[in-house]
Amino acid sequence: MKRYLLHLGARLRSSFWGVPLLMILSAIALANILRLVDAWLDPASLTGFDWLRLRDPDSARALLSVIAGSTITVAGTVFSITVVALTLASNQFGPRLVRNFIRDRGTQISLGIFLATFVYSLVTMRSISTLGDVTSKYDLAVQAALLLALISICYLIYFIHNVAQSIQVDNITHEINLEFHRAIDREYPHSLEDARGEKFDIERLELGSGWINIPAERGGYVQLVDRPKLVALAQEFDCCLLITCHAGAYIHHWGSIGRIFQAGENADALITRVQSALEIGSLPTAEQDIVFSIRQLAQIAERALSPGINDPFTAYSCIDRLIEGLGTVLQRPEPPNCFKDENGRLRLVSCELEFTHLLDASLDEIYEHSRGNGVVMRHLLNALSDLADVCARNNDRKALYDYLQRIANDSPSFLNSHTDLAIIEEKIAAIQQKLTD
Repeated sequence: MKRYLLHLGARLRSSFWGVPLLMILSAIALANILRLVDAWLDPASLTGFDWLRLRDPDSARALLSVIAGSTITVAGTVFSITVVALTLASNQFGPRLVRNFIRDRGTQISLGIFLATFVYSLVTMRSISTLGDVTSKYDLAVQAALLLALISICYLIYFIHNVAQSIQVDNITHEINLEFHRAIDREYPHSLEDARGEKFDIERLELGSGWINIPAERGGYVQLVDRPKLVALAQEFDCCLLITCHAGAYIHHWGSIGRIFQAGENADALITRVQSALEIGSLPTAEQDIVFSIRQLAQIAERALSPGINDPFTAYSCIDRLIEGLGTVLQRPEPPNCFKDENGRLRLVSCELEFTHLLDASLDEIYEHSRGNGVVMRHLLNALSDLADVCARNNDRKALYDYLQRIANDSPSFLNSHTDLAIIEEKIAAIQQKLTD
């Protein structure tokens, strides 16, 4: 349940209406609460608070009308600026980056404060018009509307500053890098002491010859795999589950998400419940998919290296951040893929990404667009040399060694400069020597 609540929270954060709707409902509640306070206490009659007093209902309604009209006008301008920023981000940095602008909390709050002020003013103005000439029952509510208008002006300045900051590529890559490291902390924690699981070679597992296929409920991207729920289901039905897909993978509607080994009775019910433990949607998300942030950084670097933009310094920044993330993964324990119940029986075998998959996802597109550029290739190899310093596990060393060998094999065909070729071959040889020592 906790995972699904987090999944719902992530979906709400990735929409423009979540925070503004909450602020609008809060504004309606605040308007009614302050009207009750005015009716019960009449704050303007208290000593020292006579400055709250307004002259007449017409003045109050006029002030509220001005506030409502101006805030909804500014709200329209804010929406227009937001659309322009989204268009710019989509064209220059790629459509995947639009999600980051939508998720920006500052933009959502800025939209919400203007809409909330507008709604608050309307609700308060309506309540004043029903009270005739009673002049002492709305002072606090109207003053609160004035305070919200002043807050809206401050947020307008903040919104313009926030948009100017958010479209700068360095800030964009920084935010993606933060999300990348949050994903690493979730999927590659510092310690695995609390997990009833271990890393094991799946090909060496003997789960039995009899199994039942688990068909996909529908086609789409795997957004969430609830491993604790799958372990509990396997224990309840006394079987072992093999999940063959990971978060971020695309599943066809005719495809399979795994197998049931040692299946007993009620296999159909188990299949339905296993399907419910996987969330499949139309778009990939960053909740459990570490490759999601990797592809965002790689896409920015790829576009920066295109002839139309030709911005190698942005590519350098993306390469550095990707290598830093990969180095963090190399220094963390490998995530378990075999999970047991309280009695020590194997209940779940999951599909986890290897370092070689992360390396390919990080650098394949960048390498494809830079293998003829000696300057970028030198920077990439310098970064890989730093990565080799923290590459300790044998399978990780082999993956990095093979990737370097691929670069060495391709370089003579794509580099026209003999000087660049000699430098790159020397760097590759030095890194490979470091990996084999």
